Parts: sequence; C-alpha cells; structure tokens
Amino acid sequence: MRQLDYRLAFLILCLSALTACQSANPIRAAETSEQRAYAAYGTFVIFQEKAADLVEQPSIPRNAKLAIIQAEERAKPVADSLLEAYVEFISVKAEFQAGNTSQDKLITASTRLDDWVTRLAPLVNELLRNIKGAE
Repeated sequence: MRQLDYRLAFLILCLSALTACQSANPIRAAETSEQRAYAAYGTFVIFQEKAADLVEQPSIPRNAKLAIIQAEERAKPVADSLLEAYVEFISVKAEFQAGNTSQDKLITASTRLDDWVTRLAPLVNELLRNIKGAE
C-alpha cells in the first residue's frame, strides 16, 4: 500500500509540473506522443484513485457514486489499451533507434498511441466531471 502511495505522489508531482508549464491540461502541455500518452494515463490513474475514495464515502449520494463507477468502467479498458500501445511504442522506438525496424513501423506505433490518447481524453474528462459533481 505504501508503494502505491509513493507512485501516486510521483504521478501527482509529474502532472503538477506539466500543469505549471501550461494550463490545467497536462495532455495539451505534452509535446510528443510519448509525453501525451504518459500524461493521459497518469491523469486517468489519479482520477481513478480519487473516484475510488469518493465512492467509499457514505455522504456521497448513490446516483453520484453510480455515475462515477460507470465513468471509470468506460475509461478503464481504454486506459489499459493505451498502456499496451505505450509499451509497444517504446519497444518499436528502441528497435528503430537500434536500426532493427523501419521508420514506417515507428510512425504506425506513434499514430496508434495518439489514437488511444484521443479516445481516452474525453473519458477522463467525463470521469472528472462526475467526480467534481459528487464533491
């Protein structure tokens, strides 16, 4: 549990640094596909933790809890797919840098990564809206 707290604190620190650089949207502040993916996934993880805390609070109305749970359930598989695409991108990037794969394969992996970020962003925004609505 303590290790999870340190990882969460690290993600919050990273997102705070990105936020300080530009608006409150770390995904927009990111410059590369890699950074956008990291920011999108990190943002999801932070709000997923917040959502888990909120649905445990007895003072939160049942309908607000259900909205948070449903938003998290919609975002989770997309976030998981984004993470898989990120791991694939890192692998392809390393292969490209070693001269073992083509630039086309790197571009394809980068495009796939951007596609998952694009899919996750509105779902994270929905989760955030439900969290704010419950608070």
